[in-house]
Amino acid sequence: MKQKATPHVTRVRALDQLHRGDEIEARLSVGPSYDDVVIRRGSVQETAPGIGVVWILDRLTGLRKAINADECSVWRLT
Repeated sequence: MKQKATPHVTRVRALDQLHRGDEIEARLSVGPSYDDVVIRRGSVQETAPGIGVVWILDRLTGLRKAINADECSVWRLT
């Protein structure tokens, strides 16, 4: 029986580390007693490090979504 591979996840501290096609998650902190909640997951389409925004193609909806790094944490999936 094959096991599903678990992706390796690393936190992105600077948006200029991201490139078009990178798979990422955006996570929102919900409190000190809880794990962060994944609010978006998808592939990077465009980045604007100067204003703290990255646009992804959302895996769930298929729509282009903006992620503001000031409001959530960004994690790369490899």
